[in-house]
Amino acid sequence: MAVISSCVPKRQHCKKRKLASFARLRADDKGVTAIEFAFIAPVLFLVVMAIIELGLSLLVEVVLDNAVADAARQIRTGQVHQEEGFNAASFKNAILEKGGGLLKAVENDIYIDVEAFENFGDIPEPQPLVEDGEVVMEQGWAKGERNEVVLVRVLCAWPMFTSKMMEIFGTTTGGKRLLVSTEIFRNEPYSATGGTNSSGET
Repeated sequence: MAVISSCVPKRQHCKKRKLASFARLRADDKGVTAIEFAFIAPVLFLVVMAIIELGLSLLVEVVLDNAVADAARQIRTGQVHQEEGFNAASFKNAILEKGGGLLKAVENDIYIDVEAFENFGDIPEPQPLVEDGEVVMEQGWAKGERNEVVLVRVLCAWPMFTSKMMEIFGTTTGGKRLLVSTEIFRNEPYSATGGTNSSGET
């Protein structure tokens, strides 16, 4: 019995030591911040990336609008008639130059349609730009003559990189967001020198 009774205090002492160690462990808050950050970091990074990516696409949209407006002015003032050989490719290059590196980075995903009409009422109803995830906008180059109404539509398929942004904003099969810039105006009564007038004479 003496041997048994002598073991009891040792067990109680070990139990107390374990409880004391556990209490110290609970009271020790070192590294808590790192653990908490590890939990919220993925969500935080996702939100930051979404803000950056959406902000970049909005910036490109503004750049595209300004570039199209500047390039369309060459049509409205008759400059395209005075420059020999000015065609759809020249107009696209003018937009790319105004858009800087942002638009040049996706020049193969930029679509341009320029149509001319006698009056504003002759402009047809808009047609779908995308079908089954593919861009189906018809591309034409009819810069019109003086006093004619011109419709300029430029579409840019801007790539989205994060999967969630592709899911929310992606319109095409590749998850690209469509940025569309439209200009509608009546050509100025510019001089027909270097081009053709409304009757088709030089």
